[in-house]
Amino acid sequence: MKRLLITLLITLSAFTAFGQDKAGGISERYLEAKIREIVLRLHLTDQQKDSFVPIYHRYSEEMRAVVGEPRERRGEKPATTEDAAAATKARIERQQAAQAVRLKYVDEFATVLEPDQMTRLYETENQIQQKLLRRKNGHQRSLGHPLKGRGKRKG
Repeated sequence: MKRLLITLLITLSAFTAFGQDKAGGISERYLEAKIREIVLRLHLTDQQKDSFVPIYHRYSEEMRAVVGEPRERRGEKPATTEDAAAATKARIERQQAAQAVRLKYVDEFATVLEPDQMTRLYETENQIQQKLLRRKNGHQRSLGHPLKGRGKRKG
């Protein structure tokens, strides 16, 4: 259960990070790259891919709608306990809604995927999200260069 919650938090964070692009350019490129990665890792046949991709697009759109626009910014602390409680409740509600979307699509994905592929789908998706977050965090620390600044800061 703890692993599932952590996975969900990572997924929500990544969707939020890429949902910020209102024009859809970065979000759309990210989604297409993510789909290509999932297709490769799950070894989908062409027929499976043709069926999987539209389902995954719908799933992604629903997840984006549930997660919504960027939440409270990191580093900004709520001014009052009531603000903190409200932000926490809102975050938990988004997590529950996202979990409901994930559960809803399990049966749809199962119509396309083999049992082993089905088992690995969400795990693969989570690995991609973690990879994205590591790159994003490395990019932020490096002041613009994605490959530098991965070590500890010197004082």
